[in-house]
Amino acid sequence: MNDGKLKLRQLIDSNDDYKKLEKWYQEEEIYSHFEQRKLDYKEIKEKYYPRTLKEAKIPVYMIEYDKIPIGIIQYQLINSENKKLYNIDYNKSFEIDIFIGELTMQGQGIGEKAVNILSKYLFKEKNAESLVMCPLKDNIPAIKCYEKCGFKINNSFKTKDTIGDLQEYLLMIKEQ
Repeated sequence: MNDGKLKLRQLIDSNDDYKKLEKWYQEEEIYSHFEQRKLDYKEIKEKYYPRTLKEAKIPVYMIEYDKIPIGIIQYQLINSENKKLYNIDYNKSFEIDIFIGELTMQGQGIGEKAVNILSKYLFKEKNAESLVMCPLKDNIPAIKCYEKCGFKINNSFKTKDTIGDLQEYLLMIKEQ
């Protein structure tokens, strides 16, 4: 999937991809909104190796700009548990997560383009009825980006993050 200088390529089981992820997960601006803690190489590989497989439940794409990896974007089919949490009843909805790991590349519209490319793919190729993004309520740059991509704030919800702290998230939805 690509758009000019921007390309989304499947994450691969390689030292280069894992090292790039490890570097990004050391940046507070990244891990505070995505994983809530730093991840080391071993944790990165354990988390992301299954996502490199052909039939991954959570496919991950490396975002490359001008052939340089700058972030990741991933999606997953929303399960019944999360449908209840989000209070949605679409038959086929996907959740998208993204971060631009190269901090110097943030704020340039690249995340917006990546979300739009993946959104088109999910609507066209996966027959999605709706797409969901759930940024932390205080992640204003992400919220603005998703709004530019056509996502609308539906409501907010509280749930525990990856380290067990109660956090408030916004439920943002884009319909076909």
